[in-house]
Amino acid sequence: RSCHDRGVPEYLIRDTDSSSWPAIPQSRLLEVLDPRGYGSVKVDGPGDLRLVLAWCEMVFSGEEAGWQVWFEGDITGHDTDNLVSQVARQVEEFTGGRIEWVRFD
Repeated sequence: RSCHDRGVPEYLIRDTDSSSWPAIPQSRLLEVLDPRGYGSVKVDGPGDLRLVLAWCEMVFSGEEAGWQVWFEGDITGHDTDNLVSQVARQVEEFTGGRIEWVRFD
């Protein structure tokens, strides 16, 4: 069951210059999108990348407008804004572009 069903926000990480998807090769997704310092583990499932953080999963899907990010499971104890902000900084470092994240409640 998606956290979105319970009012958990979803996010979009995008390039501010083109308002589009910051390209990351499939082979580098874990390296770039895994939020440093959070001890996540990659798992299989729907989406381009799925990470387990304690009792919740952080899911990434590359869309034309950007990287869609959402959470499934119990996000108690996680600041989802901070997690997405950290990932956006990592995407910016990797791509060299100007990256922003947008929250959808």
